Amino acid sequence: MLPLLIPAVIALGGYAWWQTRPTGMTPERKMIYETALVSLKEPEKLRLLADAFEKEGFKEEATMLRKRALLREMPLDVKTKRQQAFGAAMKSTDPVKVEAVAMAFQNEGATGAAANLRKYAEGLRKGAA
Repeated sequence: MLPLLIPAVIALGGYAWWQTRPTGMTPERKMIYETALVSLKEPEKLRLLADAFEKEGFKEEATMLRKRALLREMPLDVKTKRQQAFGAAMKSTDPVKVEAVAMAFQNEGATGAAANLRKYAEGLRKGAA
């Protein structure tokens, strides 16, 4: 009886641990992710962090970190054109067009620029109301 009881207790303990393990984005992981998007400049480090997030099952965050790495490596002429597109959107009075540019920036990993454009579009909508 005792030899069967020990594996059963171990199995139940393992199952209990499996059910209570953290599966979502913890506050610490979220802070690391958001800080990396804002502050981390080196594409190699962004990719390493993306690999770590993907290994933990956070594919969306890993994809965004990889996009961020690509943004950091863009040629200067492309960066200049992106800045011009951002400036033109910030001068626009059409919130729909501003939102479209924001979505394009978001899809490329430029989360800060996208957030600024969305905030501006929201202001345009409130001003028109």
